[in-house]
Amino acid sequence: MLENLLINKCKAGDGDAYRRLMNNYKNKLFGYLWRFSNSQDVAEELFQLTLIKVWKGLKKYDDRKKFSSWLFTVAHNVAMDDLRMRKSSRIFTTIDEIENGNISERPDDEYVKKESIEIINKSVNDLSEKQKSVFLLRQNGELTFREIAEIMNEPLNTITSHMHYAIKKIKKQIEKENEPRKRSVI
Repeated sequence: MLENLLINKCKAGDGDAYRRLMNNYKNKLFGYLWRFSNSQDVAEELFQLTLIKVWKGLKKYDDRKKFSSWLFTVAHNVAMDDLRMRKSSRIFTTIDEIENGNISERPDDEYVKKESIEIINKSVNDLSEKQKSVFLLRQNGELTFREIAEIMNEPLNTITSHMHYAIKKIKKQIEKENEPRKRSVI
């Protein structure tokens, strides 16, 4: 078996053997990571991380097990770790974007964005009527605070105050939603 020979050479530190071994799997591995992340850029990053982890972990690889299964397990773990990290940081980035009044499109974060928006939508329903109106006019209507003040016939300071408390409540709800996930990861 050429693969077993390459693996043994890799374990001995042969970089050329490692390149040859990974060349046999690169298309399938990259394809998996691309479908997982829905982004070529993220997939390339995950692919590189996987290659590093595989190189470092090859000495621990058990030759009695199927190499491709071990390789894709490493890739899956890298992807899941990255997803958890992106998900956690993306939720708070989304809140920061909301506070600053600009929600940017990031197709590579579509899954995390969708889940973040679901949490935010759930939180918005719990806001007071005025807070909810200000928040939705600002985000969905893309109106300035001055325009919202005119529409609601309220002083500008009152409108910004409603927005401030709306954001504060939404953040609190997000932290509450993420609390069980933090415990399960630890």
